[in-house]
Amino acid sequence: MFFSFVLAFFGVLLVFLEFFLPGMIMAIGGGILLLASLFVFHMQHPSSVLFLMYFCLLAAVVWGTIYLALWMIRDSAKKGTLCLNADQKGFKATFFDQDLVGKKGKAVTDLRPSGHIIVDGSLRQAVSKTGYIEKESAVIVDGGNGGHLVVKTCGNEAMKENHSWE
Repeated sequence: MFFSFVLAFFGVLLVFLEFFLPGMIMAIGGGILLLASLFVFHMQHPSSVLFLMYFCLLAAVVWGTIYLALWMIRDSAKKGTLCLNADQKGFKATFFDQDLVGKKGKAVTDLRPSGHIIVDGSLRQAVSKTGYIEKESAVIVDGGNGGHLVVKTCGNEAMKENHSWE
């Protein structure tokens, strides 16, 4: 009898967890454990009356567990802890180095419109503001978007003045 109660306990626990960890895996496992509990109880106590009483008790416990889980979900929704209500507009996971704005560099790859540049001696990802920029062209950092630098071309005569990428 103890083994059938242990199976029933873990079956009810898995059914309860299904409400908080969706995917039907817990519910299927819980249902199998509950059926196994009924089977083991019937094998230990073949009386139909005892089996019917155990079945009704188990059904009431499962119903109570489902009611408890739904009450917990409804209560957490009322408190506002179920999901995020705040607006995430403007969220960015990475930021560009703002100290690089206005600095000159050199395109290491073709920027069509994205590629890599060297600025202040480090290799950075960049997006061209003006379209296609050829490899080895002089660029100037105009801003950034997320983790990318936004660059535009500057004349080669300006590159001769400042070799900040070396």
